[in-house]
Amino acid sequence: IVIDPGHGGRDPGAVGRKGTHEKKITWASAKELQNQLLSTGRYTVIMTRSKDVYVDHEERIRIARAGGADLFISIHADSAGNKTARGASVYTLADRAKNRSKRIVNSQNWIMDVDLTAQSDPVGDILVDLAQRSTATQSEKFADMLLNELGGTTQLIGNSHRRAGYFVLLAPDVPAVLLEMGFLSNTQDEKLLNSTAHRKKVLKSVTRSINKYFESQD
Repeated sequence: IVIDPGHGGRDPGAVGRKGTHEKKITWASAKELQNQLLSTGRYTVIMTRSKDVYVDHEERIRIARAGGADLFISIHADSAGNKTARGASVYTLADRAKNRSKRIVNSQNWIMDVDLTAQSDPVGDILVDLAQRSTATQSEKFADMLLNELGGTTQLIGNSHRRAGYFVLLAPDVPAVLLEMGFLSNTQDEKLLNSTAHRKKVLKSVTRSINKYFESQD
């Protein structure tokens, strides 16, 4: 499992109403999740960054693929102009972004180590499509399990399963989700996200969903 603490280094991410930096929340959350997962004795856990540094989005994906990731979880905290907006949400890759994934896949040689440059365009497209379909199905399945668990421990925003073209979701052969733990632009959420106890409770939900996901795979 690869855990991706969003932002870092020169990129603080969102800044809360009380001055909280998103990168601080994502790092603390990622470390807590790492500890929980390792304590189960069931998983190998890789972090995309081991300290407060900036890691390019492309490199985050490379780390996941080099580690043979069976699941990629990117952790973030949201922000909105509407200060009343609050609650967690989970993103998976939007259909409209799948062509973007195809455009970068040749340079990365992503699909099961098949060199797409040696294939005709139609064959390459078929290989990408097959990988994307399988990966999308698994990503959606995990996202639903994750939201089901999160709903019992923290507030969810309306339409909590969302789709987007975030770069870290683009690898066509690694099931991936992006978790927004809450809104730093909301005073209540910011306070909760700064609470070690709250983060631990939320991340226990993440751990439970991961356990259920892999149990269902078995």
